[in-house]
Amino acid sequence: MDIKQFLKTLPAFESFTGAHVDALAGLMAVSSHPADHRLITQGAQGDAMYLLMEGAIRTSRIHEVTGELDEARDLHAGEIFGLLSLIENMPAGWTSVAKEAVTVAALSRPDFLKLYELAPPVAHHLQYMVAVQLARELQARNKELRELLKKRATATPA
Repeated sequence: MDIKQFLKTLPAFESFTGAHVDALAGLMAVSSHPADHRLITQGAQGDAMYLLMEGAIRTSRIHEVTGELDEARDLHAGEIFGLLSLIENMPAGWTSVAKEAVTVAALSRPDFLKLYELAPPVAHHLQYMVAVQLARELQARNKELRELLKKRATATPA
């Protein structure tokens, strides 16, 4: 599968020039993995941001306080995951495992930094996507903490 053509079909990249999309495609490494291959592990620094080209990925998260499965969902072709891997020393909030054989295109952190020289508009767009993901994670964490405080307050006798 041609990464350049695949990127050009995605709404997230349709407004960029062909040269900018080509620069991004040139920095992405396409690879295939079997079912049950773990691409990202919750709590560990991710190696890259991934674009799922074929197959399905199961993402899951274990609640840090309760140790229970907090949430799981499936990703399909065209979805990006592991955005926070583009931030140095940022542990992954989710585990991502191939549900079936998958093809992914990976953009490493060093190559993301190169993108600022080769295709600044695309790099800024990805940076914006990272900021949106961080905001979502922060909102989710805030909600979790409020719920835990509420549970503790009702469980503690006065």
